[in-house]
Amino acid sequence: MKLFSNPSISVRIATTLSILIFCSVLFFSSIIILATKIHISNQKNQELLTTLAIIEQSILALPAGKRVPDINGIPYHMLYRVSDKYGTVIKTNDPMIPQLDITPPDKTKRLFVKDFFTDGNLNLIYAAKYITADNSTVSPYHIQVASDMDADTSNQFVNFMPFIFLFCSVPILIVSWGIAVRTTARLLSPIRKITEQARSIGSEHLDFRLDEGKNQDELALLARTFNDLFARLEHDFETQKRFASDVSHELKTPLSVIMGYADVLQKWGKHNPDVLKEGLEAIQRESHAMNRLTESLLKLYRTQNDSPYIYEKKLLPLLPIVTRIKTDFALINPDADIHIDIPDTSTVEINEDSFVEILRIILKNAITYTVRKPCITIAYRAPVLSVKDNGTGIPKEDLPFIFERFYRVDKSRNRNTGGAGLGLAIAAELALKTGIELTADSIPEQGTTMFLKFIEIKKTGNI
Repeated sequence: MKLFSNPSISVRIATTLSILIFCSVLFFSSIIILATKIHISNQKNQELLTTLAIIEQSILALPAGKRVPDINGIPYHMLYRVSDKYGTVIKTNDPMIPQLDITPPDKTKRLFVKDFFTDGNLNLIYAAKYITADNSTVSPYHIQVASDMDADTSNQFVNFMPFIFLFCSVPILIVSWGIAVRTTARLLSPIRKITEQARSIGSEHLDFRLDEGKNQDELALLARTFNDLFARLEHDFETQKRFASDVSHELKTPLSVIMGYADVLQKWGKHNPDVLKEGLEAIQRESHAMNRLTESLLKLYRTQNDSPYIYEKKLLPLLPIVTRIKTDFALINPDADIHIDIPDTSTVEINEDSFVEILRIILKNAITYTVRKPCITIAYRAPVLSVKDNGTGIPKEDLPFIFERFYRVDKSRNRNTGGAGLGLAIAAELALKTGIELTADSIPEQGTTMFLKFIEIKKTGNI
């Protein structure tokens, strides 16, 4: 009972297949029995009509005044009767058969009379007709032929066929169910293996991968899909761990400075103006650093979770936008030398606010990480906008990671520059949301070039 109270998939599949097989056997058995009955009935009808024709020809061929002799050519199992116009039996091979009604031409009839005989019923299929012989004084003749259905072995076999098929269907059902259970269990065993392996994977074992097997079938695709999922989860989990660690590290330094100066002020700052000034300036500086970090984190979070409609794109002229950004930076960083090499007719399909934010982040990094006079060139050759600087550059091994959160090429310079390592992460997220492919190339001590490839771009004339 437990097997069917909470059946497994293999049992459910096996039961369904067995029921389908059983129903199919019954259906096709019924068709076979019906077709057999129709075929036997057609043969029986044809045999009756042929025998009736033999009797008719024999009587019509009699010389005048001759009695009806024994008729040759009639099958032994056929019952026939010849009577005159008065119903007197002239010739028959079974005197117990009554005179039967006339049947339509080339047709037969079925007759069933219950308890006709003392030992049984009358169950016949027959054909009967009247014939007139010109050379006979007893015309018309009534001739009939019949077949006893109860004594017909072919009819008995057809009537017994349903019981045979029904009897055979039961073992077929049982055997097919057992075979289906074993077959489906074997087919589903890889799924059970995948399930058991997946259960063993936790946060401490995200590097574990399922066995994909040698066959390139649906189960291998399922295992491959799970492995891809685990790989993404492992990457995301490691990213989140690194993110939490980096946030803690970023907050630990300013908090330590604030707490340290608070203790100093508590002990000596009340009566020492220099210590008080130094402590308040340090607390204010670190508070601003924490505020910038918080704002950057909030901006990154909003960028990742904003709805797509916020980043609706329009076809806009590129040169005025870049020129405006250059003017803004000239006010903040007058020493920076920014050159623009963009054709006047250039237009791009962008979200203006996002594009401006991306370009500002790139320019700010280019200026921040340049030890000499910043010299930056912004050039556009459809469909790519490049921003080249003369900064300290990025080592080749660090290039793949510069768009990750809190990643810094030089770990020791974060307190000097005041950055939290979130600028390029925000720029990469905005680029992803707005259909811009953001990449970088760099040569250490010579400079870095950022590339913004506009995936959807339309060029027109002047706007």
